[in-house]
Amino acid sequence: MFSPSMAWFPIRASILGICFTLATGATALRAQAAVLVVDAFNKKVHVASDALTKRPVGGLAKIATAMVALDWAEASRVGVGVLATVPAYAFQISDPGTIGLQPGDQATLRDLIYATMMSSDNIAAITLSDFVGKDHLARLGRAGHPMEEFVKQMNQLATREGAHGTRFTNPHGLENSRPLPYSTAADIARLAIYAVSRPAMRFYTNQTSRSITIYRAGQQLSVSLQNTNQLLGVDRIDGVKTGNTERSGGCVVISAEKPASVQVQADNSSLIYHHRMVVVVLGSANPFAEARTLLHQGWAAYDRWLTAGRPITDKKQMLDHF
Repeated sequence: MFSPSMAWFPIRASILGICFTLATGATALRAQAAVLVVDAFNKKVHVASDALTKRPVGGLAKIATAMVALDWAEASRVGVGVLATVPAYAFQISDPGTIGLQPGDQATLRDLIYATMMSSDNIAAITLSDFVGKDHLARLGRAGHPMEEFVKQMNQLATREGAHGTRFTNPHGLENSRPLPYSTAADIARLAIYAVSRPAMRFYTNQTSRSITIYRAGQQLSVSLQNTNQLLGVDRIDGVKTGNTERSGGCVVISAEKPASVQVQADNSSLIYHHRMVVVVLGSANPFAEARTLLHQGWAAYDRWLTAGRPITDKKQMLDHF
């Protein structure tokens, strides 16, 4: 039986060629895409299908890359204004990327995070991992490859956030490392919720375009970035990340926030409620259209749930139980 707190729009779903498993555990037809829609503050799952299946997620891995780099910058108190150098070995791993970085180029961690999250640049992601990995190894007094050390931090972040169905093997998300990386829709939602909980990270993901500076052979080059997320600014969507590889198919994580509401209590005190939805789509032929439809369904289910008094009739409806 379908839960009344779940979104279910069969006409729109059939148009997109998708079918969902609702979070109560009722089973629908197996969808090609794995999806999950969750309220970021209460972590109530409103729509889910195939959300626990381990599968390639392509560039969505860069959510963890950016968060590890940002966490390191804050914990070390070095900040994101420090310059990092593009390592030569990066080009043995990836093509030159989307913004034209070259070996020996320098850019601030801030601009590298922008390039990683907005343009999904693989060389920028590798440069972040090289810089942070080297520093981490130096502080520990250990030898090792900086990128491998950084990937350990990515997996530790995943474990800390409860993403136990995730294995990162590189910072860029390409499926050219062994063993192959994988995650699940539920785990990507966990990482995305952590990312959007940080105001700094939201600033890196909510801009449609931005200019960054690359330092090359004593010259400053201005490079324009374009965000790969086609849904930014639509329906209050302010992030988060796209991904698309041959194995992963079309992937996107979007996040949208509605204005906070105030509820007056019996003692005349007031409670402020914040409202943010996170949508994950993995392996879709049309990830943007699917994500937007899912966002509408999620908000409709969420509004009904609020009207009903936020009941939790089954713990399996909560992200912690996925």
